[in-house]
Amino acid sequence: MKMHNLLMTGIVCLTSTLTALAEFTPPSESQIEAAAADPAQLTALLNGASLEQAANVVKVVIARVAALDLPDQAAGSRISLIMSTTLTALPTGSHVAFASALGNAMGASLAIQNQPAIVSATQGALVASGGASGAAIGLAFGNAFVAASTGADNSQKTDKSAPPTANPYTGQN
Repeated sequence: MKMHNLLMTGIVCLTSTLTALAEFTPPSESQIEAAAADPAQLTALLNGASLEQAANVVKVVIARVAALDLPDQAAGSRISLIMSTTLTALPTGSHVAFASALGNAMGASLAIQNQPAIVSATQGALVASGGASGAAIGLAFGNAFVAASTGADNSQKTDKSAPPTANPYTGQN
């Protein structure tokens, strides 16, 4: 009897997990644009998303905000709303893992790497929106961003040869 109950519980959990994963539909361009303009609309776009899927959606929305050419303070405010909305939509225990996934996604984007104000605003918003876990959330984002942007996964090989040397100065006497 216990084995039967355990088996049924496992099947129900597996079915609900697969159903939740199957429910996610990547947002359209118009939905992304709308979420960039009004971050409150982001919650609906994250329904059924895994942490990686949610991170990719948020990354695209943040990239849209960056493309709006808003002043840094206005972009930072918009990103704060995006992070607050996102962390509210996700289960509390998943915030650090989400921040790491977002750091990976944003670090892999050359367009975002070249906008330090956007990256800084994102990390600051994660810290501010994360409550008591804000520092851990911000750290997870920062570490993942740096690792992804520097190719810490060894996908980008670096030259380990000696640095170039300059010829001695032989200027006028």
